[in-house]
Amino acid sequence: MFSQLHVPSTDQVKESVGSLLQFLQTTSGISGAHTVEFYTQDVWKNQMAISPDSVLSIFSQQQNHYRGCKDAPDISRIFSPATKHLVNLELFVEAAQYYSLMTLGLCTPIGELCEVFATRRKKKPDKEIKTDQFMNDKKSHEVVIMSQLVDGIASIYNVNQVIDLGAGKGYLSSYLSMRYDLKVYGIDSSHSNTDGANKRNRKLKKYWQVYKTDARTTSKAQKSDHKNETLLPKSACQDVNADRDISRHRMSDLRFKKSLVSDSHVSDEISLFSDWTCNMASHPTQSTDTVDTSDTTLTFLDILPAGAVELPSMSESVSKVLSDLEKEQRKMENIKRKKLKESRVYSPLTSYVTADTELHDIITDLEESIMVGLHTCGDLAPNTLRIFVAKPEIKAVCSVGCCYHFLTEQFENVEEECTEGTWGFPMSQYLKEKCWHIGRNARMSACLALERAAVGQGLPTESLFYRAVLQVICKEVYGITQRSYSIVPQNKNIQKMDQRVGKIFSKSSSFIDYVRKSLKKFRQDDLKLSDQEIMGYYEKYEPRRNELEAFNRLKVFLAPCIEALILLDRICYLREQENLAWSGLVKLFDPVKSPRCYAVVSLKQP
Repeated sequence: MFSQLHVPSTDQVKESVGSLLQFLQTTSGISGAHTVEFYTQDVWKNQMAISPDSVLSIFSQQQNHYRGCKDAPDISRIFSPATKHLVNLELFVEAAQYYSLMTLGLCTPIGELCEVFATRRKKKPDKEIKTDQFMNDKKSHEVVIMSQLVDGIASIYNVNQVIDLGAGKGYLSSYLSMRYDLKVYGIDSSHSNTDGANKRNRKLKKYWQVYKTDARTTSKAQKSDHKNETLLPKSACQDVNADRDISRHRMSDLRFKKSLVSDSHVSDEISLFSDWTCNMASHPTQSTDTVDTSDTTLTFLDILPAGAVELPSMSESVSKVLSDLEKEQRKMENIKRKKLKESRVYSPLTSYVTADTELHDIITDLEESIMVGLHTCGDLAPNTLRIFVAKPEIKAVCSVGCCYHFLTEQFENVEEECTEGTWGFPMSQYLKEKCWHIGRNARMSACLALERAAVGQGLPTESLFYRAVLQVICKEVYGITQRSYSIVPQNKNIQKMDQRVGKIFSKSSSFIDYVRKSLKKFRQDDLKLSDQEIMGYYEKYEPRRNELEAFNRLKVFLAPCIEALILLDRICYLREQENLAWSGLVKLFDPVKSPRCYAVVSLKQP
């Protein structure tokens, strides 16, 4: 079955990784620079031999002329051998395009996967769900596409259980359960997320019941003409003349011989009949028994489908007037039965998952399952793959990672010994042997979205400029730096301060307000500076704003390349395992709607 899928060989993957490493090493000065210290370290002057306007111009052209190149570019001509400054912008852009996943040709088209899975997929009820009623457009796009893929995989292995790691608010879990009738456990480390998922769970359950009722009503209305025909399904009343007026039998014929029933109980009986009528319309039953049509009397038991009630209890209930105690007992029994009948949309669980997590401790009824993750944060994505490899119950995995800046790296701190353990990067033995590390700033760059930036979205230029100028003030006036140094800085007067501004920009009315709020967060005396002095810094660096904009455009070009290395490392890790039938990268989503659009998919032998 998997022979039908496009799959690059392990040697091809490693060859691509090798050339990608050379390009990333060459461009590490750009990807590894922190825009917070753009002005304090004079980044543009120290790394560029081109003008900011040329970068902004070529980036604007790429919005309409994004093209890949077939042959690997000569990266040795991008930077000056003597000064290491960027001198060939066109070649830089060409190389960045070449080392993206799509140009390297290492992805399996989603269409091929769907075509293969379609031959194994069981026919399921056609239940359309309007996801826009409880998801935004982005989440709806992601959930619908990923759910189709997961359902196809479930059909291959004939499994019904799905484990959603990093389930968050439970959108994917809910949809898998409602749309495809899969038994889903959504696991998240945040109690607040789980609590929110439970609340959303109850709302979705109500929504889903109403939705199904509306769907049934619509279906029945379509089948009925405008001549007052009964809406009872023919399959449920196939031996009853549909033209007969059932309502005229309610009082006269719905009775039992030798039974005296109070008026109140007759009302209960009629109510029960009405409830049954609605229920039978929703759940038609097939019956092979025949009714003697010569008898014109239509009794209550003649209408009821076989097995609908227990005859002894029904006979007892109508042969006497129920006492208050018996009524209360019956009420409690009905409540218990209703609660047992009701099922959750899915099961949200709270647990912090690592590579060593024992799933049986979290899921007591663990069975053969598929493990999924939609935008699992940091190390959770690689740990999802490790759990998949280690646990025989997990037959397949579909993981879309995100938040690369939260990945832990084994070889990032060069002054420390490389300790053994579980790290987010690298996963593969191939990259571990090279002791390769990316660095946090480069991983931050990997989170940028080229496709969004190309259409004018995704780059908070104003807030980045505010932050870079604020850093100049912090250094020159207060003697502090935002970054934590791994090596003691030469200037002993500079304090180390690992604090972040956070979301102050969105809450600030002006640059002055932004600076004062930030300084207070840093526990500094903002009254050291007057408003005029603060605006003096702003006016000094305003003419150099285009440098910061242009530099961030260059980082955006490198984002797909760094992401490619992270994802290819995961594929290499899976290829190094012995018990897997197929592993590949699949582009699931529209990158403008969902920048983290690649899924790592791996399958064991069915």
